[in-house]
Amino acid sequence: MNKKVLLLCKDNSSLSIMAEAVLNKYLKEVDASSGAVKKTKAINPSVKAALTKDTSWSDEYKSKAVLGLLEEEFDLVIALDTIASKSIPEFSDNTIVIEIEYEHPNYESSTQMERFIKTLKMELIPITRDILDL
Repeated sequence: MNKKVLLLCKDNSSLSIMAEAVLNKYLKEVDASSGAVKKTKAINPSVKAALTKDTSWSDEYKSKAVLGLLEEEFDLVIALDTIASKSIPEFSDNTIVIEIEYEHPNYESSTQMERFIKTLKMELIPITRDILDL
């Protein structure tokens, strides 16, 4: 059975969506979801374009609030920005909660978006594997 990972950021329009897509594509032992700790926004079109180019986009990705995900059991919750780090809700005692704060890339630069996706692959995947003993 796959491990469940929740990725949180402020508004679930960019950072957490990219992290969700990368983990779902490149770490098959994980079922990743994402959510907003404050206010949800529409997914940034530049994020969708970059993930499409990486072939990690899925039309199933939607912006959603973490409050709608609190009933689910997660093995790992990762806060990806400062606001998420300060606003993580309570999860089950069995849930590991960590903070990995990323700087937002320039969403208008396709080169920076590609670099950020590569950074997620090089950093987030190994950290997730290590924590979940995959």
